[in-house]
Amino acid sequence: MTYEMTSSVKFIAGRKMEFYINRIQDAAWNLALEETLWRRGRDVFMLWQNAPSVIVGRHQNVLQEVDMAFAGAHGIPIVRRMTGGGAVYHDLGNINFTLALPARPWSAALGEACLAPVRNALHRLGVPDCRISGRNDLLCGDVKVSGCARCVQKNRMLFHGTLLYDTDLSRLGAVLTPDEEKIRSKGILSVRSRVGNLRTLWGGEAPETPEFLQMLACEIAREPGFSVIGVLPEELCRAAGELAETKYRTREWNMGTAFPCDLVRTKRFPAGRVTAELRIRKDRLIAVRFTGDFLGEEPVAELESRLAGTVPEYDFLLEKLRSPDCGRFISGVSAEDLAELLAVGSGKSAKNPL
Repeated sequence: MTYEMTSSVKFIAGRKMEFYINRIQDAAWNLALEETLWRRGRDVFMLWQNAPSVIVGRHQNVLQEVDMAFAGAHGIPIVRRMTGGGAVYHDLGNINFTLALPARPWSAALGEACLAPVRNALHRLGVPDCRISGRNDLLCGDVKVSGCARCVQKNRMLFHGTLLYDTDLSRLGAVLTPDEEKIRSKGILSVRSRVGNLRTLWGGEAPETPEFLQMLACEIAREPGFSVIGVLPEELCRAAGELAETKYRTREWNMGTAFPCDLVRTKRFPAGRVTAELRIRKDRLIAVRFTGDFLGEEPVAELESRLAGTVPEYDFLLEKLRSPDCGRFISGVSAEDLAELLAVGSGKSAKNPL
């Protein structure tokens, strides 16, 4: 099978990539390593695994997404990543991939290009064609083998995803508790019913996960511009360890902080669920916090800061949301959609009055 060489594919294929297999299985350390590689301006592709853990999206409310009793009883840590999207379950039957590059305007073609090294490798190994479907699902045939997420800051892009190869799907279904509206919106019965393992799609006798990881790495190393599989520099590992301790192992980062508010508004858009927690004083929106499984290229905190002090009526909100485009912070949701969600004023312009 061949794929059209779009400008986005050429952008990826034309770069000299550092290629690593990270053998550490500590979720907090691995997420810290991702951020370290990304912030230091290195063009990197990395394969890695986590011991059993739940990785929640940057904007999610953990208590709404995870069965905390199950996670605690089974010793499953919960770690928040730097990208948006939904919660995922990792174990040693799952393989993760990370791509760090200079930023470009996001498009479906760029998403396909970022996925190309994995997709091409899987095809050469005889696995059905993988593709991005919807906003961030990774499918092989009609089966979701997990998802991808991305973020952009300071002219750098991080794109990463998971590959369910031989994951314990019963544990995945038990520990993740996505909202029922999300399940209904995808026309499925449960989170468990929409995912599958690559190993079950394998033609013939399937290798064990460690062997598959090595096979996958060897095929990815054949991609244009990829260097031989390297050893992670010691100074990057030290920096990752420090960041893990100060950020990714902290309760404040992983669980979030309390946000007293006067009003909560929630709506599921095609691009994901958005919850807005509003703090209002004297007819002014003095603070807002957005949570949900939405994706965004830039920190949503910038959008929250921009809205502080605004009159919470539709026209005033719309003016703040349009410049610059709020889609940079909450992808796939228009300024009009967010203004309707947030508007609580009594004037004639309010689209969503109390």
